[in-house]
Parts: sequence; C-alpha cells; structure tokens
Amino acid sequence: MLDLNTNSFGAAMEDIFVVKRCNKIIVHGRRAGEADHSPPDAAVWYRIADTRTRGFIGDGFDLEEDAVRECRRLNAVSSPKSWHA
Repeated sequence: MLDLNTNSFGAAMEDIFVVKRCNKIIVHGRRAGEADHSPPDAAVWYRIADTRTRGFIGDGFDLEEDAVRECRRLNAVSSPKSWHA
C-alpha cells in the first residue's frame, strides 16, 4: 500500500526516518453561559516516522521544512557510512 502522506528523502532503501503529514483538528472551547462557539479549525502538522518501528520521533513540527531538516539530520547520523568515519 502506498502512503501518499509520507515523504522520503534520498535512496528509499536507506531512509530510516521519513516525514509524515498528519491532520490536526483544533477544537475551540467555550465558557459557561456561552451558547455559541467557533467551529473546529482544520490544520496539518508534520511528524518524523521511524520506518523500522512505525513509531514517531519527537513532538512534531508545524512547518514541513523543519521536519524535513530534522529528518535529513537523523538519516545522516543513522547512516552506516557515518559509523565508519
């Protein structure tokens, strides 16, 4: 099954960490006595997924660029090439 919400960088066989786009719903509360409240806002955030465990690394990112940067850093330090340096 192809996950269109996951971005992989570099050679697919070497990427351990990938960026996953996740939906985020922001629900606005209301105070006692208020009849109306704002509807929920739809937004997205980005998480780094470990392809080996299918778990997530860290708390997530609001900006895709920040997630991509951290994902590349994690893949670079996890690369077997970096172990033999």
